[in-house]
Amino acid sequence: MALHSSFRARLPCLLQRYLPSKNFKCPVSTTGDTITVAETTADKREKHVHDQDGGSYGQTREQFISPELLPPMGTRSKLKDYLERKDCFTRRKVISIPEFYVGSIMAVIVADPHAKGKSSRFVGICTRRGGYGLGATFVLRNIINDQGVDICYELYSPLIQKIEVLKLEKRLDSDLKYLQDALPEYSTIDPNMVPIKHPPGKPVPVNPIKVQMKPKPWYKRWEREELQGVDFSILSEEKLEHAKKWWLPIYKRMDLLQHWKLPDEVQKGIKKEVEQHEITLGYDKTKR
Repeated sequence: MALHSSFRARLPCLLQRYLPSKNFKCPVSTTGDTITVAETTADKREKHVHDQDGGSYGQTREQFISPELLPPMGTRSKLKDYLERKDCFTRRKVISIPEFYVGSIMAVIVADPHAKGKSSRFVGICTRRGGYGLGATFVLRNIINDQGVDICYELYSPLIQKIEVLKLEKRLDSDLKYLQDALPEYSTIDPNMVPIKHPPGKPVPVNPIKVQMKPKPWYKRWEREELQGVDFSILSEEKLEHAKKWWLPIYKRMDLLQHWKLPDEVQKGIKKEVEQHEITLGYDKTKR
């Protein structure tokens, strides 16, 4: 279909106005799963020395970058990733999204037209975190009236009014879904828990607890997963040896994709965006 003459005359101007020029460079990224294998193994290697009361730590840590800002591995559009991060920063101007990890104890307040006061608050332990950009999600779990409750929240949902970290810590595993089959005591959190302040700028402690599992049946055969935070003492040694056949083979452990990490230049570009966002909001980095 032929274009109208007036539109043809304006086409070069429109392209120049709405499309990026040849020299356009957007600060960007190319990959980085929400929780990459390299990141989780590094967390396991990291050892933090601290007092019993958690008052002091042996080392400082680098700047934290929320994992949903790091693009996953694969073919990416740099412009799309850049614009999506800008949308994330725009949402962060409305609501404060604190630093948290799988294993942290959190409280979330969401708008609820059917609740008293038009809002509801849920306290639980973060068992999973995933997604990228505006599609980032996290799951909180708690035991309410002897019933396990798991709620999946969209991190950038406009229904969320407040996110509060009651206790900042990590676990030995990057996914705690096995808590569904663990004893209830490991998922029970007091709804009126008093927040425990984390020393600013200090490493996040790793909770070395190993949970006890309930008798079978389970959601899945957890013994076939290479889990560090589960005590399988209820299973016989024969079953544990048989389960190791499903572990990741040694030759696959050496696969470069298993050790893939976001390029340093891309991480530096995203760090600059985060720093610029914090400066815009007037945040003091020492209060992180």
